[in-house]
Amino acid sequence: MLQFEDSYFLIAAAIILALLFALFTYFKDSRFKEASLLSKVLLVCFRFISLAIIVLFVFNPKWIYSSKKVEKPILVLLQDASSSILNYEDSVYYKTEFLAILADNNKNLIEDFEVFNYHFKDSLFEGFTTEYNGKSTDISNALLQIENRFHNRNLAAVILASDGVHTKGLEPSYQVNKLNVPVFTLALGDSSLKKDIALSDVNHNQLAYLNNEFPIEFEVYSNFNTDEKQHFKITNNGTIVYEEWLSLEENQALNKQIFIEAKNEGIQYYDLSISSFAGEKNTHNNTYRLAIEVLNNSQNILLLAAAPHPDIAALKSALEIGENYQVHTALYNEFKGEVESYNLIILHQIPNYSNRNTKLLTKLLSSNGSVLFIAGKSTKWQTFNEVQDLLFLKTKNSSQNVFPLLNRNFAPFDLSENAIAFINAAPPLLAPFGEITEKNFTHSLFKQKIEGIATDNDLFVFAEKEENMIGVLLAEGLWKWRLFDYQKNKSHANFNEIIQSVSQYLTLNKDKRKLRLHYPKISTQGDVFKLKAQVYNDNYKLVENAELLLNLISPNGDEFRYTMNTKGSNYVLNLSNLSEGNYQFTLESTYKQESIVQKGSFAMLTSTLEQQKLESNWGLLQKMSSLTNGSFLVKEEFAHYSELVKEKVDTKPQIYFSKVLSDLIKHKAIFFVLLLSLFFEWALRKRLGTH
Repeated sequence: MLQFEDSYFLIAAAIILALLFALFTYFKDSRFKEASLLSKVLLVCFRFISLAIIVLFVFNPKWIYSSKKVEKPILVLLQDASSSILNYEDSVYYKTEFLAILADNNKNLIEDFEVFNYHFKDSLFEGFTTEYNGKSTDISNALLQIENRFHNRNLAAVILASDGVHTKGLEPSYQVNKLNVPVFTLALGDSSLKKDIALSDVNHNQLAYLNNEFPIEFEVYSNFNTDEKQHFKITNNGTIVYEEWLSLEENQALNKQIFIEAKNEGIQYYDLSISSFAGEKNTHNNTYRLAIEVLNNSQNILLLAAAPHPDIAALKSALEIGENYQVHTALYNEFKGEVESYNLIILHQIPNYSNRNTKLLTKLLSSNGSVLFIAGKSTKWQTFNEVQDLLFLKTKNSSQNVFPLLNRNFAPFDLSENAIAFINAAPPLLAPFGEITEKNFTHSLFKQKIEGIATDNDLFVFAEKEENMIGVLLAEGLWKWRLFDYQKNKSHANFNEIIQSVSQYLTLNKDKRKLRLHYPKISTQGDVFKLKAQVYNDNYKLVENAELLLNLISPNGDEFRYTMNTKGSNYVLNLSNLSEGNYQFTLESTYKQESIVQKGSFAMLTSTLEQQKLESNWGLLQKMSSLTNGSFLVKEEFAHYSELVKEKVDTKPQIYFSKVLSDLIKHKAIFFVLLLSLFFEWALRKRLGTH
C-alpha cells in the first residue's frame, strides 16, 4: 500500500499529465504516422509507465506493508564469575562439572526457548567462563542490564547461578521485581557458618597535620564466643604505633575510636590488624590498610561578622574540627587585632552599611591571607562590587531562596558521595535577587537552582590570585545546612566535610604551584585510578592547551608513558587493571616551551571484598526466587533444573504484528520495471526506425 505526504489530487493531476504527454508524443508526432495502432498503444504504455514511476519518485511515496514475527520465549542464564566462588571447598566443581551441567540443560531448553548465556562480575559479559576472577559482584547491575537488553521482548525467565554474595551496587531484591519474570536461583557455594573475626567499617580523615593526632574509627566483630583476648595493632612503616588486647562477644560488634599522632610527613600508610585464631579459614578480613596525607602546616582563621548570626557558630564548629586550625571570631566593628598572622579571613556580610572601621577592610584585602566573602541581607552591594572582582551584582537589596547546584567538574577538591547527596537534598540558602555578571573567577562550585529550575547564576566561586585566594558565597543560612545534616544523619559530618574542604583549598594552595594534581593516594584492585591535573600560567589563569605526559613506574620497576586527555580546563587520565603494589609517577607539563614537573605516588591494594565472608548468602537467593514466583535450587537439583523451568514457565511463542514504512525509491523491483519499460520503448522505436 502506498502512502503520500502530498495531496492525492495533485498526484493524480501529475499522472494524468504524464499520460497526456505520452499520448501526444506518439499520436501527434508525424514520425509515427505510418506505425500501426498496436505499436502506438504499446509505445504510449511504455512511456506512461516510465513517466508515472518518475512522477511517483518526485512525490517521495512510502510503501506500507505488514510483517509477522514469531519469537520463542527468551531464557537468560546468568553465571556469577566473581572470585568469591573460589572460596568454597568444591570450587573445582564450578570450573568443570557445573559448566557441563549448564550445557546439558541448555540443550534441553533450546527446543522451547531462545537461550542467552552471560557471566557477570561488576559488569555483564556474554557467554560462560571458567575464570572466576571478579574483584566485586554487582548482581543488581546484571539484572538491570538484562532488563534493558530484553525490554519489550518475550523474556520468560532468568536463571541466576550465584552464591548470593554481592559486594557492589544496590540490594538485588530491589531490582529483581522490575524484570517481571520468574527468577530461578542455583545456589552455589556453602552457606554453613564459619567461625570468624573481622575488622569492618573503618573511617578516617584524608588529611592530618604533623605532630597532631587524628582519629581512626572501626569495628571488630566475632561470630562466636571466646574467652581469649585478641591482639589488635596499628603499624606505620613497620613500627607499631598502637596496640591493645580486645575481648569480643558473639555477634556483638565492638566499636572503637582511637587517636594516632602523625609523626611523619607525606603520604603515610597505616596497617590495622586483629590476630587470628588457630584454624581460622578467613584471614583476609583481619587486616585493613589506609592512607593519610600528613601536612606540615598550621593555619590561623579569622571569622569576622557584621552582626551576630547563627552562621558564625555553624562555621566555627565545622572549622574547629580540623585540629590544625586556630579559629578566632569577632564582630567587624569591634576588631582591633592584626590581620597578617591569619591564613584565611572569612567576612560574613562584610562590607556592610556601617561606616565604622572602614580602614580595616582595606587592611584585610591587602594582607597575604586568603579571603572568603559570605554575602547576605546586610551586605552593602555597591562596596562589595568594588572590593572584589569575581562577580558584579545589580540588586535592589531583595532576597530569594536558592538551592545549590553542584558543579561535577569542579577540580580543586573532591567531595564524598555522601556529601554530594547531602548537597542535593539540602534546604535553600538566602541569596540576593538581582542580575549577576561574571567578572574574573577561576572556579565555580555551585550554581543557583531557583524553584526547581537550574540557572546559570553562580552561587559559590573562587579566584586564584597571584597574591592570595578569594572566594565568594552569595548567600547566608549555612546554619540550616548544619541542622539539616544532624536531622537526617545524626551527625554534622557532611556539613563539616564541605566547610573543611573549602577552608583547606583556600589555605593549602599557598605554594602557588602552576601544575596541580588531584588523585586518590590509595586504591583497590578493580578500581579505576583517576588522575586529574590543572595547569596555570604566570597570571594564574587556567591553561587548556598544554601537553601533559605521565611516566608511571610500576611496583616491579617497569615504566609506562601516557598522554593526559583534555576535559574542559582539566587534564584527566583513567588507568584500569593496575596490579597490587606501590606506584611512583612523574607528570611533565609543557606549555609555550616551559616545562613543569610534579612527582607523586599511590598504592594499589589487593581487593578483598570477595573474601570478607566465606559463607554463601543463600537467604538472598531464596528471597529473589520467592518474590518472582521462581524456584531456589541446591547442588543436588542442578542436573534437572531445565525440567522445572519447563513446568513453571509458559513455552508458547509470542507473535508480533507490525507495520513497516519504507521509501518506495528503496525498492529495487520498481527500478527494474522502469528499466524494462524504457528498454521496450527503445526496442520498439528502433524497429520502427524512429529511435
